[in-house]
Amino acid sequence: MPRILSILLGGIALIAAIVGIRSLVSGGESVARVQANTVPTLDKALPGTPEGHGGTVEFIRSRAQPRTQYLSLGGRSEAEMAPVAFGAAGKVTQLPVAEGTIVEAGALLCGLEGNGGGNRVKQAEGTLARARETHAKNVEWLSKGFVSQARVKLSKTAVDEAVAALEAAKGELSQRQAVAPFRGVFEKRTATMGEFVTLGGICGVVVRLDPITFVAGASEKQALRIRTGAPVRVKLPDGREVAGVVAKLASVADPQTRNFEVKVSVPNGDNGIPVGRTAEIKINIGLGKAHRITQALLKADAMGRIGVYYLDVGGVIGFAPADIVDETPDGVWVTGLPDDAQLVAEGQPDVQTGLRVTPVVRESPAGG
Repeated sequence: MPRILSILLGGIALIAAIVGIRSLVSGGESVARVQANTVPTLDKALPGTPEGHGGTVEFIRSRAQPRTQYLSLGGRSEAEMAPVAFGAAGKVTQLPVAEGTIVEAGALLCGLEGNGGGNRVKQAEGTLARARETHAKNVEWLSKGFVSQARVKLSKTAVDEAVAALEAAKGELSQRQAVAPFRGVFEKRTATMGEFVTLGGICGVVVRLDPITFVAGASEKQALRIRTGAPVRVKLPDGREVAGVVAKLASVADPQTRNFEVKVSVPNGDNGIPVGRTAEIKINIGLGKAHRITQALLKADAMGRIGVYYLDVGGVIGFAPADIVDETPDGVWVTGLPDDAQLVAEGQPDVQTGLRVTPVVRESPAGG
């Protein structure tokens, strides 16, 4: 009997507990139901309170396309400059080249008073010619049995000695002549006619303008995308574009700027690009995906970054800093966005990051 009573009492307690819980639920706040049409999407604003809602905003749907991408750097043209020195002391008696003249490698720029060096060179040239002629005859006669092998060896020795004498005479003469070390422009002459110069005195400076070098600095992130030998487009201030290649990428960053030096070599056969010319250097960094947009879509956010406002998840305005990878007459190509993005159309200056809006999307391409 006590066992049956215990079972009855337990059942009564269980029923009371269930009734109490239901009364609490029905008397408290109801649990909200989540419906499919309240889930935020890229095309719907999140329903809610009207506070912070920016109203209707027009967007342009943009899709990324395969595109050769370019890394843009600002640079300046530089050139190899070589001071030309005298190899001897003496009085300047020859100045055959004017400043600004294009000279070939080996061209005489300045000469010192002669000490018979020119005559010695001519004499050595004559001696060498006669020695070679004699040796050639001896070789011919040896084949006919007219002379011995010893005589041929002697004539060959005479040729070798004449060659050495000619080189010595030329070397002595060259010390008294300052010549161009390479093809370039005789930019500045420092020696004057009649001046006595010491050993190592400077005649002038020759500048190599072809090819010309453009130098720029790349950040660590940018340097990782640059390879030596990559094609380059150099845009000059007058609008011209010239082609070149990456000649060198520094392995060590500048301790002050933390940038890596990039050198670009550009043909300059007519010497039309001078030293010190600023330019935009566009380095080919390979194929990737980018969006073509109009320049008007590029905006600055509160932090001063240049980028694009777009429709983020939940109908909220987002901002993506844009990397410009190319520019064409049809617009600019940017990366940093999803492959399929909805961009805030031009003519809506009041949009800002975090603002909830009701989007109106049109399908026309952002770039035109």
